Amino acid sequence: MTVKSVMPHLYTADVERAVTFYRDLLGGTQTFSVPATGPAEHVELRLGDTTIALSHRDAVVRLGLPSPTAGHPMELTIECDSADDMIAALRTAGTPVLIEPCNGYGHRRAYVTDPDGNWIALISKQDM
Repeated sequence: MTVKSVMPHLYTADVERAVTFYRDLLGGTQTFSVPATGPAEHVELRLGDTTIALSHRDAVVRLGLPSPTAGHPMELTIECDSADDMIAALRTAGTPVLIEPCNGYGHRRAYVTDPDGNWIALISKQDM
């Protein structure tokens, strides 16, 4: 048995708002949407070499799963050219900054939240 890939899947109260964050602010490319036209219930976006999925919270309830709630059971770590530049751009767009860029764990690292409160770690190479 071989794992072929892993796709982080985030549940959101507002798919379009989440898509705007990951596509427009973080530079993702939308690769899939259900339905294909109109308000989306599920969207997949390519960020670097990873695909993430965004689904409306109500969609999983129809599958028989419990309703997802906001919280912090995970974070997405996104490598970028400059954590400092990314934080500046996100701050200008009104994104909440949790931790300003700092050096640690061999990276330049900062934290923001997406529109649903999920933690996003932005990392870049640490200046020596």
